[in-house]
Amino acid sequence: MNPGRSILVYYHIPEYVDRYRRLIVEERPDLEILPCMNREEIEKVIDRIDILFSGSSFPVEILAKARRLRWIQSMSAGVENFMRGRDALKDVVLTKPQGIFGPIMAEYVSGYILSLTQKMRRVHAQQKEHAWRPFVVESVRDKTVGVMGLGSVGSVIADLISRLGAAVVGFDEQPPHLPFMKREYGPGELDDFLKVCDFVVLTLPLTEKTAGLLSARRFTVMKKNAVVINVSRGGLIRTRDLIDALETGRIAGAVLDVFEEEPLPSDHALWAREDVVLTPHVSGPSLPEDLTAVFLDNLTRWESGSRLQGIVDWDKGY
Repeated sequence: MNPGRSILVYYHIPEYVDRYRRLIVEERPDLEILPCMNREEIEKVIDRIDILFSGSSFPVEILAKARRLRWIQSMSAGVENFMRGRDALKDVVLTKPQGIFGPIMAEYVSGYILSLTQKMRRVHAQQKEHAWRPFVVESVRDKTVGVMGLGSVGSVIADLISRLGAAVVGFDEQPPHLPFMKREYGPGELDDFLKVCDFVVLTLPLTEKTAGLLSARRFTVMKKNAVVINVSRGGLIRTRDLIDALETGRIAGAVLDVFEEEPLPSDHALWAREDVVLTPHVSGPSLPEDLTAVFLDNLTRWESGSRLQGIVDWDKGY
């Protein structure tokens, strides 16, 4: 394979762009790195790039001008933005990082599950009041935690949660049969899966098939004490249906790191709900050092003609 030499690097946080550039140049000074911090800079070089190394906010409509482009390495595990340009990019290889987000996202999920079972909000409230009011906490060992999506992130989350003593079940279109799972549910069994879960953790990709997967009907089959934890994509949940389910007591709560609209508007109804924990899309931080290592490894594979890691199926969307 004749390796590409001109690489466009883009990220929505400008100071990160130079970090990526420096990290790549340290290892590969022979490459032409084109760091871009905005659309105007991208448009100046788009027609001469061979490779794109970018975050998920790249303006994909510009890629129609990238006639030399042969490979996109996404910095994000979510690639739905690039999917919007798939008709023009079918001949371009798209890859996403694998194996780097799972451990930190597992910490996020386990941390919030433990904060809920240990009633941390109550603890903080009573401390502010200087109030000594003993109460009974719950144990994660008495809970069933369901993980929707058992890929490179979901499987790591499920493993860590199982080590805490919870019964862990999973849902996936292609169940991987992981040894630490109590049970894995497959196609046509989503309702059966939801019925047994005290916590429902979403780690599925956002595709045409999964968009709005948790909607009003799905909430009716869940336990009334169930808590939804979404660390994947906001579009997996119909927000209005979630709020209705909380208001009517069909489920008990939610921990949300991703939303249909980001940033979440300051007047959004979710902010005022005491049964919801909101975080600003921080469960899977993208560190330039980690992602550059993924890119450089794939670049070596690209140059040698080997199969790349994390290839995305344009038809499936993941």
